[in-house]
Amino acid sequence: MFDSHYVDPEVRPILDMLAAQFGDYSELNLEEIRALYNRNGPLMAAPVPEGCVDERKMIPGPGGDIECRIFRPWDSKGNLPVIVHYLGGTFVATSLDHLGPPPTAMAMQVGCLVVVPLHRVPPEHPYPAAYDDALAVYRWLTEHAGQWGGDPQRIILHGESSGATLAASVCLEAREGGVPQPLMQVLAEPLLDHEAETPSLNEFRYMLAKRDIRFGSRQYFGDARPPRRASPLRVETLAGVAPAYVITAGLDPLRDEGIAYVARLRSEGVPVTHRHHDGQIHGFFSMFPQILQARIAFEEVCAVMRFAFAGGLNGAHAKGS
Repeated sequence: MFDSHYVDPEVRPILDMLAAQFGDYSELNLEEIRALYNRNGPLMAAPVPEGCVDERKMIPGPGGDIECRIFRPWDSKGNLPVIVHYLGGTFVATSLDHLGPPPTAMAMQVGCLVVVPLHRVPPEHPYPAAYDDALAVYRWLTEHAGQWGGDPQRIILHGESSGATLAASVCLEAREGGVPQPLMQVLAEPLLDHEAETPSLNEFRYMLAKRDIRFGSRQYFGDARPPRRASPLRVETLAGVAPAYVITAGLDPLRDEGIAYVARLRSEGVPVTHRHHDGQIHGFFSMFPQILQARIAFEEVCAVMRFAFAGGLNGAHAKGS
């Protein structure tokens, strides 16, 4: 059973800090939200660690070139495994300039090439622009990662929140389009159903609330009902997608979607590992410099990624734990 009332003591000061920096943005319009994000983004950005190469490159996309920020250890050789890190931000507020700690830390700890694509955002670019960009980046890397020193046979898709939506959706789109599956999909606090009505969605308002999620969906889909393709939990079958590693947080409104996704994957024969963290809020995975449980979650993910890149997922898969 999950404890829905426990709040990690290390989370409370972070909630106070974020409230002071960002205030209550529930009544802000899109322009005000983006202005707030741009103003406070640098405060949340992680510095690039010493020894990490930081570059920007372009990948051809359906709506024009897609800018990508790329990280790798400076002393790395060619044929590096690749992590594609899809940006969160409820689809509407993204930036390559204000990245949190995971991309650079993964590059250094896993010893890989991390690619962070800047997908198009709504309402200027409504659905399916971000999904199409996310797939285009992955498809390009499966064919051309070697141009950047990466191994097109060893790619993991990773995202947090709406970034995890894109990672899961790319696996589904790749399956339908005959594109090889990645080694894994690593999803942290994923948004998986734009029309969800779950207990956690209606109960929790730490960092993220139902109204925020619905606001992002309205920007993306307008008045139209979100198609099944946009909500991985609503597709007819999940069979045939990449093995998954799913992280859920006890106080996250998206908690129940992640749990439901794990159950669907297990029932349809997809290898999946689920790690649940009581007392944690939406976005905690990126807060590992401040929260011990987030550090543990991050270290576990890096270990799993190294295992996968070393060929550990070949052969027999455990169906979950």
